[in-house]
Order: sequence, then structure tokens, then C-alpha cells
Amino acid sequence: MVTFILAAILIVLATLALLVWPLLFTRNTFSYARHAQNIHYAKERLAELEEQLKNAAISATDYEALKLEIESTLAEDIDLANSESSENTVLPRRPNKAAISSLAVLIPLSAAVVYHYVGNTQSFEITAQASTTEPQSPHAGNQQPSPAEINQMVVNLEQRLEENPEDIQGWALLSRTYLALGQYGKARNGLLEVLELGGESADIYASLADATALAAGGDMRGEALRYADRALALNPRNRQALWLRGLAAVQLGDNSLAEKHWGTLLTMLDDQPEQKAELQSIMADALGTPLESATVASVTSTKTGLSETSTAGENGVYLLVDIAPSVKANSSPQDVVYVFARAENGPPPPLAVRRLRVADLPAEIVLSDNDAMVPQFKMSLFPNILVSARLSKSGQPVASAGDIESEKVATVPTQGDQISLLIQTVVE
Repeated sequence: MVTFILAAILIVLATLALLVWPLLFTRNTFSYARHAQNIHYAKERLAELEEQLKNAAISATDYEALKLEIESTLAEDIDLANSESSENTVLPRRPNKAAISSLAVLIPLSAAVVYHYVGNTQSFEITAQASTTEPQSPHAGNQQPSPAEINQMVVNLEQRLEENPEDIQGWALLSRTYLALGQYGKARNGLLEVLELGGESADIYASLADATALAAGGDMRGEALRYADRALALNPRNRQALWLRGLAAVQLGDNSLAEKHWGTLLTMLDDQPEQKAELQSIMADALGTPLESATVASVTSTKTGLSETSTAGENGVYLLVDIAPSVKANSSPQDVVYVFARAENGPPPPLAVRRLRVADLPAEIVLSDNDAMVPQFKMSLFPNILVSARLSKSGQPVASAGDIESEKVATVPTQGDQISLLIQTVVE
């Protein structure tokens, strides 16, 4: 911001210098006009002589003599004018102080007014707020915003877009924020605004498919499917679109198409082994795709018990997850179990998620910031959370009728007590 202000000041000063310089000095306009008149007359006379020579009205000798006379006369006139000018030198007139003062005031003022109506004046306010609130934030070390700060950011964005409704980047940012806060309908509407303003891209269509599906309770068919297809048409290797398109294929009962899309995504996750193992596990559950023993061991080691990134000494929630015997008897050992942590007063989406299988239960796990769904919304940012577990008959994290879940238990992330979650209640 300081660089921008300095650049603006330099531009204004340079503009003033160019405009004020002619007002500080004057030139002898009389002498200049006299010289110009003499030169113009000489040119006309020479043109007449050339025409007469062509028409044989005068001889070549007469032409040269007359031409020399004209040039001599012109030289004498110029010398005489210069002599008179030097002998009768008049001091330059005083600079036009009124004009200079007006320019010095009006140009900076005009620039400020134009920037107020055209520029992004809120960037000054945001910078000022950040500089005053950051030292007071309890999370300044990891630069994570609090729920109150997030809500204020949303309000600021909404106000900014009311004043400048054609701000594509603003709509995109607000839509992503709505999506993270679980306000899926608003996220969808914001992304449609981005498209309306010409911000078409594979990422926007993929996010729109995601928001549309979440607003419909996880249903990827219909409108959400069309958005995912459009994203893949623009970029066949868009990761989010490949995931969503595979999910849509599963919901439509087309496992071969799901395997095609998820298989493509799988080849793109070599640099992210944990996510790759997770996707392989999902494919095994949804499609019956066999996993190599090493992959199974990797998934099991990171999804049961204490994960490699969760240690007994870290801040988190210690859970004992179990399933009622009657429920276990009617379930497959490969049925998926999700363990969630949500903010008691905050965004609806889970703050942390762990994925298990019925065969893993009972299991002792620790939910912590390492299990965050979105890095901006970690458990440590919220003083009170709700933890629960759910057996998903569909294999999807979105709850549906027929799933079986535990009670939601309120706790504090830093409390350190172990909480028992028993899966036994059928979701209506």
C-alpha cells in the first residue's frame, strides 16, 4: 500500500511539473511571428520564380540572381530582428500564479475523487484493520481468523460488492467463503454471478457443481452434474471436477464411468500419497476395486487408532468410537464410519473428519487440527465443539436416511478428556 501511495504522489508531481513549466517562463512571440512571416513570404516568392523559369518567362541567369536577392534579404531581416530583440529585451512577464495554484490544487483533488469512485478504497480500510487487530488476535502466530473476524470479512465483502457489483474477484472470494461456512445456496448464487460477469473457468464450474450438490443434500445428479461436465470440458484434468463426476457416476449406478474419472484423478495424486490412499479406499468401498496389501496397510495405519500426525501430547479430542452389537451384526465389516468434530457455534461443515470401517471398531483416535477439512477452519479456533460418529450406508459423508449415528457430545478441544461415542441411533 505504501508503494502504491508513493507511486501515485510521484505521478501527480510529474503531471504538475509538465503543466506548470510553461507558465513559469514566456517567449518573445512578436519576434517569432515576424520570423515566420518573412520565411513564408520568401517561400512564396521562390515558388513564383520557379514557375516563371519553367514557363520561360525569365532566363536561368535572371532566376539565380533573383533567388540570391531573396535569400540575402531574408537573412538581413532575420539578423535585424534579432538585433532589435536583443536591444529591446523585455523581462519575462510574471508567472501566472492563479493558474499555477489552481493546477496544484485541482489535479491532486481530482485524482482523489476519481479513485474514490473507481478504485478500491476498502483496501485502505482492510489494511488498517489488519494492522490494528492482528497483534490482539490470539491466533496471530498461525494467522488464522476467528469466527468473529470471518463474519466481519463476509460483511465487508458483501458491502464492497453492493458498491461494485461487477467485481468478479470479489464474487469469487465471497462464494468460496460461503462454501466454507456451509451457506451453499449463497455460494451457488455468488458463483453464478461470476459466470454472468464473464469469469468462466473450469475451477468456477467445479466449485459451482460442488455448491449445487451440497445445497441439494449431496445429490450430484441433474444441475450439479452439468456443471461438473462443463468444468471437465474446459479442463479434463481438473481434480475437483474429476472427483465430483466420479461421485455423480456412482449415484447414477455407472461404476465403470466412476472408475474412469477416479482412475484419472488417482494418477494425479502421486505427490500426495495420503490423499491417493484415501481415494483408493473410497474406490474399494464404492466400486469394489481391489487394493494392494501395501495400500490397505497404509490406509489402515493412518485412519485407525492414533494417526501418524496425531500424538497423545497434542491439543485435540480423545475419542473411543464403538458400535452397538446389534448394529454391528447387521453391518458389513467394510461399511464406512465417519467421525466428525463441528463448531458448536460456527460454520456448519465439519472442522475435522476421520474415516474408519466397522471392522476397525472399537477404535481410540484423536481428532485435531491435522484432521481439518479446511485449513482456515481448524478446531483450535473454536472454544466449544460437538463430536459424533456415523455409520454411512451410502459410503458418503453427507447423512442420509438409514445411516446410524452416535449422540453429539459437546466438549472443549484442549480439555484432554476421553469421550465415548456409541453408534446405535438410526437416522430418519
